[in-house]
Amino acid sequence: MQEKQLFRIQVGNNNLINIKMRKLINTVTLFISLFGLISCESSDDISKGLDHEVPSCKSVTLSSNGKTVAIDDNISSLLLWGVVPASNLEKISLPTLTATKGSTINVSVEISDNVALKTAELSYSNWLFSKYINFANPEGDIPATPKSYTFTAQIVVPDNAVTTPWIEDYYYNDGSSVKIIQSYHKLSLTVVDMNMNKRIIPIFVKVE
Repeated sequence: MQEKQLFRIQVGNNNLINIKMRKLINTVTLFISLFGLISCESSDDISKGLDHEVPSCKSVTLSSNGKTVAIDDNISSLLLWGVVPASNLEKISLPTLTATKGSTINVSVEISDNVALKTAELSYSNWLFSKYINFANPEGDIPATPKSYTFTAQIVVPDNAVTTPWIEDYYYNDGSSVKIIQSYHKLSLTVVDMNMNKRIIPIFVKVE
């Protein structure tokens, strides 16, 4: 009787050991599989995952009524094309295009990214204007996820566009603000790359 009990205990212990061994083998196999997947990741995949660089803007070109203005890109380091108000109610002056009511403004912006562009949208709510491009799912002759692209748009200046200067708030980086005398309509080109890094490019035009 005691021998049978000892035999059952021994068999039970062996079964327990076998179960633990199978769990250990499965764990090791899973670890090896995961390691293989990680080791197969290319250097390009790794660099893309570490990409924190926003898209760049090489130039902005505006034309209307036979006049053309090309604005080189210092936008990455200069706010409002280098103009920062030094006093309250300062009148802002920007190197940009002056258009007339009812005229068409042609916009051309050279954009690029070190990985790939995902979306680009030029908008100005005051004029009810918006143009959106989805490079991740393009239509027509739009290229898929390009590294560089020339964004173009035609904007008709509405008849109710404001032509006289107005007062608006200007905010500094520290959160403080002053009021400035503004004469320029601000359009915004928002560019997003494949890793969701975003760049907002201001495009100012004056209407008279």
